[in-house]
Amino acid sequence: MADLHQTENYARYMESLGWIVERSPGCNIFIKKIFFTAIAKIQRPSKLDLSLLKKYHPFLTKLEPLTNFKSKISNFKFDRWPLIPSKTLVLDLNKTPLSKDIRYEIRKATSNNLAIQQCGNPETFYKMLEETMRIGGWSLPLKKFVVNLWQSFQPNNSIILMTPVSGCLLVWDKDTAHYMYAACTRQGRKIGAAYLTLWEAIKFCQKKKLKFLDLEGIFDERYPDATKNWQGFTAFKRQWGGKVVEYPGSFSKYF
Repeated sequence: MADLHQTENYARYMESLGWIVERSPGCNIFIKKIFFTAIAKIQRPSKLDLSLLKKYHPFLTKLEPLTNFKSKISNFKFDRWPLIPSKTLVLDLNKTPLSKDIRYEIRKATSNNLAIQQCGNPETFYKMLEETMRIGGWSLPLKKFVVNLWQSFQPNNSIILMTPVSGCLLVWDKDTAHYMYAACTRQGRKIGAAYLTLWEAIKFCQKKKLKFLDLEGIFDERYPDATKNWQGFTAFKRQWGGKVVEYPGSFSKYF
């Protein structure tokens, strides 16, 4: 399964946000200059090449590894503030049995004449996302995070699927799609719109011949403060089955 943070499209996304990207095989490093120093973050590399950092002399390096690099992270300390989901749920798109409860919610949504359409305007989706974040008490991402992500994976590797009361932003690379952002209004919650949206996203990925759909984050007991507001959508995601994937966590190194 490919990791999103090590792809060319994701590197382009980070550059659009003002980060410098240093690349070596299996290792993208993102650097942000701050006056005479810098901060760096390395997210799920398949190989760890810290030599790329030498010329920047960052005062903080943030590492969220794909696997435990053992001796190579001996100077990094476990911290309590992950920047990307430290635990997630991955659906096998060849095995998508639906429970009785999910089928009921999908029927409820379709009986209210909801239908999925592609949306070419990420700002329209963002307006719905604003309402969703208020309902759940979650932190609203900056608009440029959502818009630039969609744009950076265009034209062939991102899509926004929407109904009038729900939607999601998907990106994909190689065999894996990522359910990056999801939105659902109060009315949408009442009529099962989120279930229909995810089901249509699954079917879209299957048509693209993708193998996996990463639901991008569930509650992690190791980080109760950082993920304390994730309990609700974690319950929603767990209804769909899939495999729980737990990463080593979040580590920091200060100079």
